[in-house]
Amino acid sequence: MRLSGALLAVGLIVSSLAAGAAALQRLRVEQANRSVELALDYPDVAQWASAEGKPVAAWLQGFSTPFSVALTEGTLADWGAPIPASTPTYLLSEARFQQAKRMLALKARVELQPPQDAPAIEVRSARGARFWVVGDAATVAQIGLGLDPVQVAQVRAGGKPIIARLVNPQGVTPLALRGSLLFAREQGASLLIFAGDQALGYRPGLQATAHNIKANGMRFGAIEFAKQAGAGNLMGAIPERTVRVHSVGLAESLLLSPNEIVERLERAAQERNIRVLYLRAAGADTATLRELLQSLTHRLQRAGYVIRESGARPFGALQPSAWQFALAGLGVGVLGGWLLTLFRRTGVWALAPLALGGLCAALCLFPMGRKLVALAAALLFPTVGMLAMAWLAPGGMPNLWQGARLLIVPFAWSLMGALHIVGLLAETPFLIKADQFAGVKLAHALPLLLVLGFYTAWVVGRWDFWREWLTRPVLWGQVLLALVILAAVGLMLLRTGNEAPGAVPDWELRLRALLETVMNVRPRTKEFLIGHPALVIGAAMLLMRQTRLLPLTMFLATIGQVSLVNTFCHLHSPLLVSLQRTGWGILLGVGLGLLALWLMRRINLLTTHAVR
Repeated sequence: MRLSGALLAVGLIVSSLAAGAAALQRLRVEQANRSVELALDYPDVAQWASAEGKPVAAWLQGFSTPFSVALTEGTLADWGAPIPASTPTYLLSEARFQQAKRMLALKARVELQPPQDAPAIEVRSARGARFWVVGDAATVAQIGLGLDPVQVAQVRAGGKPIIARLVNPQGVTPLALRGSLLFAREQGASLLIFAGDQALGYRPGLQATAHNIKANGMRFGAIEFAKQAGAGNLMGAIPERTVRVHSVGLAESLLLSPNEIVERLERAAQERNIRVLYLRAAGADTATLRELLQSLTHRLQRAGYVIRESGARPFGALQPSAWQFALAGLGVGVLGGWLLTLFRRTGVWALAPLALGGLCAALCLFPMGRKLVALAAALLFPTVGMLAMAWLAPGGMPNLWQGARLLIVPFAWSLMGALHIVGLLAETPFLIKADQFAGVKLAHALPLLLVLGFYTAWVVGRWDFWREWLTRPVLWGQVLLALVILAAVGLMLLRTGNEAPGAVPDWELRLRALLETVMNVRPRTKEFLIGHPALVIGAAMLLMRQTRLLPLTMFLATIGQVSLVNTFCHLHSPLLVSLQRTGWGILLGVGLGLLALWLMRRINLLTTHAVR
């Protein structure tokens, strides 16, 4: 037992140092990338300029705030004026005509004479030149022709960078794909944010898209929360060329005040490593837009970010050495093996810490293995921290020092687990959410059930309690209690991630907004309102040997610990933000727990006096 305990201590020290070194590398990479790029949509810009009676170029020149302008790929239907003729015919300006001819030659069959063997659409220039495109008229009219040269000229004359929004045509060929990206680069676009619900090249041409983005020195903008087919594949293929984009949609902006838009964009950059802020402001005039941009600039500067022209830069390479991953995984395996020795201490079981430590170290040499070991860390560390409180609670009259020492135990174990997860998954794809922690639901649910089961048996005083309990007839009270517990676990799982915003009540949304205003980075509600106060009460119950409601209290306390660990599983959130969020949660939660203890004692004293 002493040998396995010593091995556990050495293993955790070594793995914590290795994980800490990887975490520091990640912190340096994050701190080196603090510039943000703003993007406005060209149709919005054109409307603002028109409202002031100015050309787009002149309107753009009136802004000192750096921002880029996003241009969406045009079509014949967008650029041309249909004219009466025996065949469908579009009349284009000379610049648009020349570009349409070039792009349609890549994407369709172009003829210089009217084709006799197939339906076609005629394209004319203002100077009288013409060509024909073979195919269904409605389909040809929707083929992407690249960025509008008229719009490109206005934006470049206004001194603003260009963002290209290209569409993915059905059956795009490698030649057409290459030509589209090359021409967008020639027009001045260095950032691509694909339009529609597909990335260019989806499905068969995604590798070609990734190759051409790299070859042209371009950046790929992955839109947060958008379900754009193929975007995830591109992020995984070229993480070194990827930046994350947060967009306020036109319909959304109608429902938000300028201050709410600013707060939302600021949080996206500060809390989720977003580097392109795509701004829509429906109903705003130029004066309102100026105020919005000034406010956003000030808020971002206060948070340590700077808005730069074409400022969105991919994160630098983050790839710790293989030996660092192996050493970080070693401690997780040793901890798992040490837990096994608590149940079987003789024979081959005594070698479990060494065997599992070696296995986890070997697994961490492979990407999928690192994700498995990170999941094991998320399960083991908070669970061990909660269970250790039962063994470490001293007998006799409790005091403040004993309570503080007991409270440190679960927080220390949970933070150690978070450190291992951060170290094991310290790679660039995790920073941009091209890859992510696997097993969030399991990491939330299993520790809760394990802690509940342990403390129920601990209170009864027999470890075979559950085996005996399962053989008894089921009572309605037990069924009701089980349903309540399962409902609590289910609600917690439902609230993880961004899949179910409706699970968050209005009062909590208002509380979150208040906390974000006061603290800049808000703590998690389930930590400071439920988990950490319950932990304080649970520690007091352990010290005073009040065990009647202890299992339920420790169940609630575990919510705070698994949430704490889960905060660091959001690897696209900056490390310093996760630390701030955790610190505020502990401070508020422990404070509320102490207040609850004081109130409980006062109520108990008043009740005692009333009885007398």
